[in-house]
Amino acid sequence: MAFRLTILGTSSALPTSDRYPTAHVLNVHERLFLIDCGEGTQMQLRRYKIRFGKINHIFISHLHGDHFFGVYPLLSTYNLMGRKTPLHLYAPAPADEMTARHLADFDITLGFELKIHTVSGRTMKQVLDDKRVEVFSFPLRHRIPSYGYLFREKTPDRNMIKEKIAGYGLTVEEIGRARRGEDIVRDTGEVIPCGEITMEPRKPSSYAFCSDTGWFRKLPGYVNGVDLLYHEATFGDDNDALALKTGHSTARQAAMVALEAGAKRLILGHFSARYRSTDTLEEEAREVFPESEAAHEGNIYEIG
Repeated sequence: MAFRLTILGTSSALPTSDRYPTAHVLNVHERLFLIDCGEGTQMQLRRYKIRFGKINHIFISHLHGDHFFGVYPLLSTYNLMGRKTPLHLYAPAPADEMTARHLADFDITLGFELKIHTVSGRTMKQVLDDKRVEVFSFPLRHRIPSYGYLFREKTPDRNMIKEKIAGYGLTVEEIGRARRGEDIVRDTGEVIPCGEITMEPRKPSSYAFCSDTGWFRKLPGYVNGVDLLYHEATFGDDNDALALKTGHSTARQAAMVALEAGAKRLILGHFSARYRSTDTLEEEAREVFPESEAAHEGNIYEIG
């Protein structure tokens, strides 16, 4: 699988004895991306044996504490571990000012470069582009500026037909060109069509993270066709008025987004502490979108 998602926390503002605040780790070809960083995130990283040093990019949806409080101790831990690799933090303003004040207040001088990228705007924007994945931010609807993130794998190289390699005596350089979709033209004039020696690549994987947000018309368009959608489901139908008042979603509304977006699967999270069990929330979502599942700490989802 191209993407592997590990759930570290599923609680909303008030943690419970078995639910931590929001945090996810997305593995993209063995590169780790941390998405939100609530209190206790670094403890969860250790619990699920996730290597700290492989995380070079942290994406924060918004600056409420249950999504951001874990950043400060994580930075301190990285410093104590002797980190030297630059760390990229993506978050709405004023994350840069808040982080600078915290480091100053606790007399912390980082031994590594912390690059803070301000996420802003009312449209979808690309915030990261590398050879394997593109990451886009998009606005959510909450009480303070809040953003979702879409992780989209770049189209993989074509797959070689193994017996053709020996059959045509392909060189390493020719294999590389064929995998990129090029026909092979040799000095002798021989042309080996790419389609003769390779197969179509698999469909790129995609994952979208939506927390915290109330329902709004444009949201399904931002996550259209995504393989796996994470959407907050703070409340059930019994608290739909409270969801509207606080800028959150019900499980049913999350399922409506998944349905309208044509998502393949939906996972629910950010549960209010008033729900000791998430079974009812899962059932309400499945009435609209059958491929719905309530997340739990330690869950791992293969994507693609």
